[in-house]
Amino acid sequence: LELCLLTSYVMLMMRRRCVPSGEGLILLLMALSYYVRHHPAVLISAFTLPSPSLSTRIHQQPTAISSGNDFVNFHQATKRGSTKPSSLVTNASPSGIDEWPIISQAAVFFGTYAGLALASFPTIKLIETFSQSVVGLEKWRIYIIDSTLPILMGLVYLLGGIGHFVAADSFQDIYPALGSWGIWYLPGSAAFHVAWTGIIELVCGAGLIFSGIRDAISSEDGEEENILINFIKPICASILFLLTILVTPANIYMFTHGAVMGDMAPLDMSFHVIRFAVQ
Repeated sequence: LELCLLTSYVMLMMRRRCVPSGEGLILLLMALSYYVRHHPAVLISAFTLPSPSLSTRIHQQPTAISSGNDFVNFHQATKRGSTKPSSLVTNASPSGIDEWPIISQAAVFFGTYAGLALASFPTIKLIETFSQSVVGLEKWRIYIIDSTLPILMGLVYLLGGIGHFVAADSFQDIYPALGSWGIWYLPGSAAFHVAWTGIIELVCGAGLIFSGIRDAISSEDGEEENILINFIKPICASILFLLTILVTPANIYMFTHGAVMGDMAPLDMSFHVIRFAVQ
């Protein structure tokens, strides 16, 4: 299969009649075939429901575990560091997706990404229509795009970055466990990923706030803009855009596996619908 796909790909390239979508499909099938060939167990487990005993043990309510001569609550033991299930979900997921076959869970994972991407296009068009017909492009650029929006979004990311360190344990709780959806095997600990994403949110959030305030002041007094400083806003915005894409698995993990931050109560489906709409 891989040889046939590779041959087809080379022939398309040589004839210079390749269609990007067809080209990408061939590469995707090649990668899938290679992965399955080197991980045959995935093909078997993809269509096999998880063991009922394992599922019950993972999703049961917090139980008491032994700690020396005393018995302590599971959540208390986790906070004290006597056990390390940084992403272990102790409550059943309201969505029930974590009970599905692995291949179905993976489909939900990629489908969520695709849904967010597709929904972004009509949202952008809606905002463009609103800015043209209601506000006016010039006012929209000066008062919203150049100043208000960067300040608001900068505050969101700045506070989020602070939270990554003030409540690091809570953010680690929603970091996907290894093997989630049958595809999540990212190297590095939960603490490491929470830390570096927090630093980026702090720095780039502060950059957006600085550039937004500066543009708001310069637009009022007519001060000539510094070209180099003008790069702060698009660079910070682009980095935060990519970061949002990279950290989305944590939000998907909350949806599919019922993960929550700290001692938060289980989240119902309405929360996830609103969360993904905002995202």
